[in-house]
Amino acid sequence: MLRVYIFNCILALLFCSVSIHAQTMNLSDSLRLVFKQKKSPSFKFETRNSFITGSSAKIYGIKAGVAFGKRFNAGIGYNFIGTELTQSLELTKNQFVQADIVMNYIAPFVEYSFYRKGPWELSVPIQIGAGKSFLRYTLDEQQHVVNRNTVVLYEPGMTFEYKILNVIGVGAGFGYRIMLKNNRDIEQQFTSPVYALRLRLIFDELYGRYKRHIAPTNRKGEENNE
Repeated sequence: MLRVYIFNCILALLFCSVSIHAQTMNLSDSLRLVFKQKKSPSFKFETRNSFITGSSAKIYGIKAGVAFGKRFNAGIGYNFIGTELTQSLELTKNQFVQADIVMNYIAPFVEYSFYRKGPWELSVPIQIGAGKSFLRYTLDEQQHVVNRNTVVLYEPGMTFEYKILNVIGVGAGFGYRIMLKNNRDIEQQFTSPVYALRLRLIFDELYGRYKRHIAPTNRKGEENNE
């Protein structure tokens, strides 16, 4: 019931956000125009904060895809737990070891920037992933993997960003990790809120300023040579 409630809240936020879009066109018309914009490759490394059974757990993601202008980004990413978390594992009667909790997954993603006004930008990132979770421990200098099983998850979210001089982006994001298929062999709660703080350099703007700066210099050099 809690998952359904949170998911409905996220859908409501998305609906409200789209309804306040500054342009009068509807969402389908907007997306149609987005796909006509110039395409460019995109790559990013991100860190998201979450929880696993009440313990803080960082999730690292490596993403590559295609950006359509500045509004839409789609691609695929590799995600994994970056925090060392352990649980007690019983091997035989009265024999216990501390096993690492591991989860990694591949996730196609989309990110749509539905509101851009002045220095403010609001986006909706969504990804659906599939991978594995398992326990890993070392015994007698040998590594063992147990309770390995498939997981499927859904991560909707929302991010906002404020641009400083159009070259530095500062913002935050929040969302929820919903386990559509969990690994029942691991007694951990992976469904969790997800949040992140964002700080980035806007490289395309920096590159544009660099080109605008060197172009007059090159023209002056050509004139002097003549």
